[in-house]
Amino acid sequence: METVRVLSVPQLLERAAVENPSKEAIYDLRRRITYGDLHKEVHQLASALVSLGIKQGDRVGVCLPNWLETVQLFFAISQIGAIVVPFNPKYRQHEVEHIIKNSGMRAIFVCEEIEKHIGLSFIRTSVDQIITVRFVKSGFFSLEQLMAYATDQSLPMVTIDPQHDLFCLLYTSGTTGAPKGVMITHRGIVQSGVAIADSLRCNQDDVFLICTPIFHVFGMACNLMSAVYSQAKMVLQERYSPREALRLIEKEKVTIHHAVPAMLHMELNVLNSESFDLSSLRAGMTGADVCPLETVKAIREKMGMTLCISFGTTETGSVTITPFEAEEDRIFETVGKALEGNEVKIVNERRETLPPGEIGEIACRGFGVMKGYYNMPEQTAEVLDEDGWYYTGDLGMMDEYGYIRFIGRKKELIIRGGYNIYPKEIETILQQHPVVFASAVVGLPDPVLGESVCAVIQPKEGVHITEADIIEFLRPLVADYKLPNKVVFVDQFPTTASGKIQKGKLKEMLKEY
Repeated sequence: METVRVLSVPQLLERAAVENPSKEAIYDLRRRITYGDLHKEVHQLASALVSLGIKQGDRVGVCLPNWLETVQLFFAISQIGAIVVPFNPKYRQHEVEHIIKNSGMRAIFVCEEIEKHIGLSFIRTSVDQIITVRFVKSGFFSLEQLMAYATDQSLPMVTIDPQHDLFCLLYTSGTTGAPKGVMITHRGIVQSGVAIADSLRCNQDDVFLICTPIFHVFGMACNLMSAVYSQAKMVLQERYSPREALRLIEKEKVTIHHAVPAMLHMELNVLNSESFDLSSLRAGMTGADVCPLETVKAIREKMGMTLCISFGTTETGSVTITPFEAEEDRIFETVGKALEGNEVKIVNERRETLPPGEIGEIACRGFGVMKGYYNMPEQTAEVLDEDGWYYTGDLGMMDEYGYIRFIGRKKELIIRGGYNIYPKEIETILQQHPVVFASAVVGLPDPVLGESVCAVIQPKEGVHITEADIIEFLRPLVADYKLPNKVVFVDQFPTTASGKIQKGKLKEMLKEY
């Protein structure tokens, strides 16, 4: 156990290949590959990267969906001591430009989607080497051509210190301001995967459905690294579809299903009208956003799996989780307690520790906490202190047993006429309305009260609901000062790649209403 936690990312794969070479590792809906062959092809790809002149410490961009090649690149880049810079192929020009310039990447692997969005000629002005994956474009090197240069030669001797050396620069999803490059160590990403796998009692007989993007910390740590540590099989879903996810669970006998709340909610909607054999499902976890109580209950009942609730950020990885056999009220009402190797505390505005039962900012320290923001020392100092405590900007309350109740984002706190209003409280209640598909509550400027409360509702398809219906539903359930001043209905919310509602963009949208 302890020795696994200090392994580097390439050593984690080597361990699986040595102990279980013939075990199926990945099925990405195009190809199946064993751990032994995966390790061999990663070595060849690492050799090809060396032929490009990539060396230890260089940054290499990976702008790909959940493909086998993406996984191979993660391990090959790290094998030669270079640093992975993964990001969303759906990003637009200003986002890609910022990531390229901030990271100083030497090379980048791209899919056709990024070519359609912004064009490779734009990227060529800033990056030495552009390699296309699963498509060919005149004047650009393809992955197939690169692999032709690969040999079985020994790779340069590279020493990786898992505690301090970077595995990746993982850019925040940019819900506020420009994305920041979170520096994640080998130990941080490996131990996050180990801790989640151990919490869910994963082993080599498990089958993971990886439907969350692996360019995001949830998909990368909780899915990919957990699966490789467990030596389990991974089924990669390139583009998420709830119906396709359920079909894959049935067809591939999936046992582990990690997904964000929005995904689980959509799957439940499909299950209302269609049936699938989900008897193989054993466990899963959800995080990245608030999971409504009704969704948690329905998942456990309709999908028959133990669903654990986790809290974490890009800067920390998973911080807490509800224990596998926790009592129902713990699962329904908390995000669990600190994973082994993590510490959590609740602090006031002066960063003084608060006693159990009081609301304050969630702070954490442990294996997954970032080294800092890349080339951003001032922003790093704002959230990371000299003792290694990271201040999340999230509000929570801890009970006497260490369980954390998530209250909401500190920046999302609405102060209306001197009263503190926590959006999550109202959102949780709204999700219990029978025709509400998704909801968000935000504060809008008010010349008299300071802020007013606006509820934004995405109704379920084909149903009609009015502002009066929402207010009357909430009236007996919340204090009068928490009732929305305004209710807006939308067809769809702006979301990050992990399915989290982007409240900054939502507020911009509301200016049109």
